[in-house]
Amino acid sequence: MKKIFFYNFLLLCFSFVSGQSKPTFAVVGSAVNKESVLKNKKLDISKIKVENISDGPIYLVWETIYNSFPKEWDCSMCQHGACQIGIPKGSVFNKLNADQQGFIAIHVIPANKTGSGTVKFKIYDKANPEYAKVLTFEVEVL
Repeated sequence: MKKIFFYNFLLLCFSFVSGQSKPTFAVVGSAVNKESVLKNKKLDISKIKVENISDGPIYLVWETIYNSFPKEWDCSMCQHGACQIGIPKGSVFNKLNADQQGFIAIHVIPANKTGSGTVKFKIYDKANPEYAKVLTFEVEVL
């Protein structure tokens, strides 16, 4: 009896873990944006979209995992539901309903400073952090 209970318990745990690993969102298009801008111009917006592919609402969390933008650049970023000055450490999207799209976007004003930089955001569903994607923005100022 104990053996049957143990195997049923393992099966239940395995089913729960397998169910949680199923992706609930997908990147729409490419997960990498490469942009070029002249030093006396600005990058108004560079956007990467994600879509809720689950049957219910999700809350996507993002974290900045890499940022090599020169400190002289004036940068900001927007996420689904809010914009922020600079490139913050992380935040949570507003709720994304089934089949709804959200996004992460950056804006850069290089202030006549040439160079290049990359910022990477790790994004995942708050209820399913095991499945994550990295969104990358590469900017070159000429």
